Amino acid sequence: MNKILFSLKKDALPLTDEEILDHPLFDRLLNSYFKESEKSERPNSAYYREYGARTAKVFLRHILTGDERTKTFLKGLSMQKRDDLLNLIDSLYDFYRQKERYVLYENDKGKKITHREFVLLFEKLSERLVSFYRDIYETVYGKEQTVYRILPSGGNAGILLSRRPLSLPKNLSFLGRIPLMEAVVSDPPFLLKTRENKRKGLFQEKKRRVKMEDFDLRHSHGVIIDVYDQRGLLYFDDEYLGFLVALGNLFQIEPSTSANDKNFDFILLFGTENTGERCYYYKEGGTYVGVCPKKAQIDYFGYAKKMILTLFNLTMIDRQSLPIHGAGVRIRKKEKTKNFFFLGDSGAGKSETLEAMRNLCKGEYQIDTIFDDMGTFHLIHDRVYATGTEIGAFVRLDDLDQGYSLKSADRAVYFNIEEENSRVVIPIEDYETTYTFHPVDAFLLADNFTDSSRGIKIYHNIEEAISDFSKGERVALNTTSEQGKVSTYFANPFGPVQRKKDVELFLPDYFHALFEGHVPVGKLFTRLSLDRKNGPKEGAKALLRLFDKLPED
Repeated sequence: MNKILFSLKKDALPLTDEEILDHPLFDRLLNSYFKESEKSERPNSAYYREYGARTAKVFLRHILTGDERTKTFLKGLSMQKRDDLLNLIDSLYDFYRQKERYVLYENDKGKKITHREFVLLFEKLSERLVSFYRDIYETVYGKEQTVYRILPSGGNAGILLSRRPLSLPKNLSFLGRIPLMEAVVSDPPFLLKTRENKRKGLFQEKKRRVKMEDFDLRHSHGVIIDVYDQRGLLYFDDEYLGFLVALGNLFQIEPSTSANDKNFDFILLFGTENTGERCYYYKEGGTYVGVCPKKAQIDYFGYAKKMILTLFNLTMIDRQSLPIHGAGVRIRKKEKTKNFFFLGDSGAGKSETLEAMRNLCKGEYQIDTIFDDMGTFHLIHDRVYATGTEIGAFVRLDDLDQGYSLKSADRAVYFNIEEENSRVVIPIEDYETTYTFHPVDAFLLADNFTDSSRGIKIYHNIEEAISDFSKGERVALNTTSEQGKVSTYFANPFGPVQRKKDVELFLPDYFHALFEGHVPVGKLFTRLSLDRKNGPKEGAKALLRLFDKLPED
């Protein structure tokens, strides 16, 4: 029992202590708790084993109803026995709070609530469960406590759901039976534990179509997102319900009031039961479909994020737009503004160099994020422009103070905080910023392995530039399953690698436009694999010098 789902569509909100006690979820909780306690080596585990789930429930009922024999029993307890009983109550309460807890409410024609009403319902459940715990604890304690702590006790997150007509490919019409997320609320800190903490392998195209029996329609929930000008439909098996919540920090959720007759550019099915052992994609008519089977060991949020971006990038390549795996920032100094864009796979040193640059600025420059991980270049009238994809970032916990606003940390969703490569999903931008066309004023390839004090090398030969950018070389730094010096086509395994031949047809057009427009195209020496602490400093200094040399518009 790792997840607790409060489904408030079928069950009214428990308002009394006895209604909570009689809720089926409470029986499951007690059974799970005592089953695990039998295997426990905790100091009080022997005392816990004296109780079974059924006995404990009867005893709790007598406490809550003021049973006279129970009152007499409690008054006669020794201090040690009372402390043991209080420890048991706290242990059960902590056992419950350590679970992933979701409050689900599905709007329908008969009983529809607003988003704000759902938030109030979410908060009310938490208040009732805290009160339930205190009623039991203080009855056993025999008096009121003097120190109170407001611990998150309701849902870690709440999801308001609804159903609406969808324009789906014929072979996937069964997906219309699954409710979609209309709004989400979370109670920070939202901590998630996943079985994996790194992504492995690439997503490849296959001919295996998903059938209705491959997906558990009864235990799945979906969401519609907007990425740039594309529309994506995502479904998650309830085993990965936390990923659905985290997506609210990463992508723009489409309002339920949006037009429903539009087609989808891509669809993601996460947690299928088909026999595929790897994540893959296929095309159903004009729609890309991504599939992540449970057997592929996909219990890591990075699989969801990168599959979404792969599907998005494939549609961009169809338009001959160029996906950029890296980062984009807007640098300002007085009246001068320039947009710098960086290409580099995970661990290339982009965020570390940008943070070093921020530390050097000392208020003289203002640096704002355009996109953090994935963007797109567009060629318009012989000039290159960039747009973003995500409104948030999925970053290592150690990077929270490296280019990311700490003021948003309390809004983050945390993954595996006690492990190496622990991550957070943190909001950083608004949707309008990702949708805006930003002229490219400098384009730099992040190099984390060359021991150079130059900071930046500017290319004067277009063929050399295309060759180096296409190689996408870096030394892997334990952020993925790769090791040593590796090469990824155009530093982007999420679309360009799968469609290399197509990208090669139009990639030179972008570099010719940059060179002919006198836009600096260069290599940024981050030195991150050589010196993680001080390596990026020279590159950061060179970036500021490059900015100062660029002419004002």
